[in-house]
This record gives sequence, structure tokens and C-alpha cells, in this order.
Amino acid sequence: DNIKNKSVKLKKLNKEQKEIVDSILNDKPGVSLIHGITGSGKTEIYKQLINAKIAEGKQALLLVPEISLTPQLLKYFEEISTDTAVIHSRLSDGKRAENWRKIYSGECKLIIGSRSAMFSPFHDLGIIIMDEEHEWTYKQDQSPRYHARDLAKKMRDLLGCQVVLGSATPSIESMYNAKIEEYKLFTIKERFSGTELPKVEIVDMREELKGGNYSMFSYKLEQKISSTLEKKEQIILFLNRRGSASATVCRDCGLAISCKNCDTKLTYHARKLKHKTLICHHCGIIEKMQDNCANCKSTRIKHFGTGTEKVESELRKLFPTARIHRADRDTMSKKDSFDKLHKALNAGEIDILVGTQMIGKGFDIAKVSLVGVILADMGLHIPDFRASERSFQLLTQVAGRSGRRETQGDVFIQTYNPGHPSLVHSKKHDYDSFYEQEISAREAAILPPFCKIIKLIHVTDSKEASALAAQKLKAILNTDTEHKIYSSPALIPRINNKYYWHIIIEGPTPSELIKANKEALENWRIDVDPVHTV
Repeated sequence: DNIKNKSVKLKKLNKEQKEIVDSILNDKPGVSLIHGITGSGKTEIYKQLINAKIAEGKQALLLVPEISLTPQLLKYFEEISTDTAVIHSRLSDGKRAENWRKIYSGECKLIIGSRSAMFSPFHDLGIIIMDEEHEWTYKQDQSPRYHARDLAKKMRDLLGCQVVLGSATPSIESMYNAKIEEYKLFTIKERFSGTELPKVEIVDMREELKGGNYSMFSYKLEQKISSTLEKKEQIILFLNRRGSASATVCRDCGLAISCKNCDTKLTYHARKLKHKTLICHHCGIIEKMQDNCANCKSTRIKHFGTGTEKVESELRKLFPTARIHRADRDTMSKKDSFDKLHKALNAGEIDILVGTQMIGKGFDIAKVSLVGVILADMGLHIPDFRASERSFQLLTQVAGRSGRRETQGDVFIQTYNPGHPSLVHSKKHDYDSFYEQEISAREAAILPPFCKIIKLIHVTDSKEASALAAQKLKAILNTDTEHKIYSSPALIPRINNKYYWHIIIEGPTPSELIKANKEALENWRIDVDPVHTV
């Protein structure tokens, strides 16, 4: 995980990039937000900033949202003359100790890692760069809970280092901070290659059904896949659900096969093991698929919904000669899985890549000219105020994998809700309009960044005890009139035979309300600025 890099001449920046680098380097320590469209050359800016800090004898920290992105970044940063240390949660204790020693001594100048890299014993840190700053994986959802972005700002205050946030789709909170000049904002609206952003077409799957097409692929997408394969170009198909079917139901008695440990349906996997299986994606339980209904013994069992496994299966029927690879948690569990996948894509050994959200970032493949979103609706209707934001970000990031070199790419977004703002703005690559619409809605509803939120989480073995504890605590908290307080079971109330209950506190200073009622919160977990409220 340590690589000795060679010193070579860096790429020449275009005027826009150079102005950003010069402005950040010449400014006093602060927070800068680089809002650059997909393929705009943000990583090259990072490289120049890091190189400048290393030339001053300082260290640089590059944060990534996924551990899987580190191998390709290591290769990208080989030009910089330094030792590079990789820090993430999957390192062995011995390797982490070795890397920490090199960081502490100043031997390692560049540190690349996930959020846990922020706790490295830096010798003289000059800059923190947070790539894809909008990603929710920067929030630690286990105790101690923290957001890497907030920690970076605190480190700026303590160490006097620069903080750079970068994204094609900045979080609403970060853009708001830039608009009120808490952060310095830099915008890049052109791709580094000069290529136009991909053409995006929204396909109304309701019309496909009316036309007699019951396939998961619209006529347009299927035809485009065929013509793209003929041109020897590559394709990425995205669906944010793994497995073959999301529900398995008896068509005679109506029994839906559920997890015995969780309040959720089991997901059907046709190819996970040697036999067909039903798997819970929450507790991990695996059951063999039975031929008969456990309730009425009927053989009329039907699988509903879809997943990446089913997409792959259907593609193999439609395009039997195509080289198809699936990238999801079921296929990418090995340490070097992403490195091998990236090499295979760059070598042209894969024609069609099918995957979940893990393929939505970090892939810069020259020959990918078509991206298809199989079903864009999945994240739109979650009862969380950030659902629209997450959907817009994910769709924009996935679409950005297409046409990143000389030729303009194509994107097809299939949906049953073509008028949804997240989809409409994604089609136009219009972050600014999406932001204005979203920030207005949040201001009207008094939601972040116009208030603070704390989520209280109660976990117990008893459903009744959980509800009773929530009822008692809400009665205590309700004596406060400044804050809104909501109480409900979690979206999935039972996971692994533990019952979850949430109390949400919204208002100007929920932390003060928490401090005032500290004794009543003895058996509650406290999550400040939660990523998810359900």
C-alpha cells in the first residue's frame, strides 16, 4: 500500500483550471468548493494542488468516498514525487501501524484514503482534498458519529491547512455555504476533453407497456445497445438493486416470503450460489429456494421486481455474443475486484457492465459511449427530505460515465415518473436549477440548511418496549416549544431481531435540548445531522 513515485512533468492545465489552482494556493487557509461537471478535470486540479504543497515540504490528504477508488488513484498520482500511503478501515493492524509511522515521521507526503484517514498522525498537513464531497459514505453512522467534511473544517482551524471540496453535484448544504460565502466557490462548466456532455433521453416506461413491451429494456435502449455493440464501443447499465427479484409471492395464497429476523422481504438470487437462493440484504440470512409454498404447498410461486442479476441474465439472452460483467456487492467482494474490473474495462475486455451505485463514480473509460438507467424510480419515493437530492446526484454521476473523450455519449433514463424534478434536471445537466428548486423547498419547510436535525435511535429486543420508550421520551421533549419533534418506527422496524425506533428533532438548537434532557437519553443513540432520517 506504499508506492514510490517518480517525478515527471505534470500536464498543462487549461486557463480555468490554472486560475482555480492559483487562487487556492495564494489564498489564506479556508474552505474551497470546486463545482465541476463530470469529466471537467477536477482530479488534475487536485494533483497540481497536492504537488505544490509537497514542494513546500507539507503533507496532503486526498479523501475518497469508496475504498475501491484508491488503486486507480494511486496510479493517477504516480507522477508526484513522494511516498504515498493508503489508509482505510480494511488495512491490517500491522500495515496501518507501518503507514502511520511513515506519516508521523513525514516520510509519506501524500495520504489517500477513506474517512478514517483523517485520524492519521500527520507531520505537517498542508491540504485536505475531499473528492465527491456529496457522498453520504463520508458520514460515520456508528459511534463515534462524525462527518468527514465537518472534521476537515475543524482540522483547518487547528492545523491551518487548506480544505478543498470537489463534486459535479455538491451537497445542498455545501452549495448553500458557498452561496453565503462561507466557502469560496469555483465553477467549471466545460469538460476537460472539450467533448459535450452526453445527450440524455428520458424514456416513459408507461408508454412502453401501452405499446406491448413488457421487457425491462425499452425499445430505444435495446436498439441503442445493439448499435453500440456493432461500433465496438462500451456500455454501462445501472440499476441500484442487486439480485434477481425483490419479492417472491405465492400466487394462490398470497404469501410473500419474508425474513424471519427482519421486517423485510427476502431477495431472490438465481445465481448467487449453486442453487437458487433467497437472501436478506439486511441480516444476511440465506435460504434455499423451495419449489412449494410453505403455507399452502402450491407450486405457483412468482418472483416480482428486478435486480442486477436479472438484468445480466436478460442481456445474455438478447446479446449472446456480448462480453457482460456484473458489478455489485455479490461479485465485487474481493480486495482486488475493482482494480481487475478497471483494467478489464480499459483493455476493452468488457462490452457491457451492469452494476449498482458502486459504478456511478470513479470510472473514466474512454470507450464508454452509452449509459442506461434501467429504473430511475427506486430512490425517488423514500420518505426522506434528501431523497430527491440523492436521486439527482446519482443519476448525474452515472450519466457522466458516458462520452468522456472525443465522442459525445448517450444516456437513456427509464422511468415511470418522467416529470419528477430530479429526472428533468438530470436530463438537462442543470445542477443550478435543481439547487434553486430544492433550496426554496427546504427554506419553506424549514429543513437543513435552515435548521439543525438530531435523530435519536432506540434499539431493543422488544417491540412494545421500544414504542413505550419513545412515547415517554417524546412527552419529555415536547415541553420545548422551539423544536419540532417526530416519533416513529424506523423504515425497517426490525433488523436481526432488534427493534428500531426514531425520534427526530428539528429546530435552531436541538443539541441544547439534548443536553437539557441528558438523563432521559441514557438508552438512546444520538445522531447529529443524520444522513438518513428514516
